[in-house]
Amino acid sequence: MNSTYEHNRRAWNEQVRAGNEWTRPFSTEVIERAKRGDWSVVLTPLEPVPRAWFGELSGKDVLGLASGGGQQCPIFAAAGACVTSFDASDEQLAQDRHVAERDGLALRTQQGDAHDLSVLADPSFDRVFNPCSTCFIER
Repeated sequence: MNSTYEHNRRAWNEQVRAGNEWTRPFSTEVIERAKRGDWSVVLTPLEPVPRAWFGELSGKDVLGLASGGGQQCPIFAAAGACVTSFDASDEQLAQDRHVAERDGLALRTQQGDAHDLSVLADPSFDRVFNPCSTCFIER
């Protein structure tokens, strides 16, 4: 692994331990609303992504690219998507697994470097959600 990857993995693990807002899993209530079709996700702290950008998610393969933390990926899974959460941070992925187990969601997690997706068994997806994390990827 490259040094940027390892730096980011450690830094985001620390953010989980510090309780950073982007690492705190959504509540069961938020997930239950998403199961009923009432959901949104954000790319910035202030503005939800327009739902029309996603189209129908039910049954779609969605990659959460560097999107761990128990927030967006569980929302997509609750909306009916087949979700793979791919993140450098083992602790961010643990947040996704926690929400999935707690709320009965099917969600796969894969640890790795977003710069190299070759570790994915099938790297084709219907949708990719990347919450402003490309700024952490080595060029």
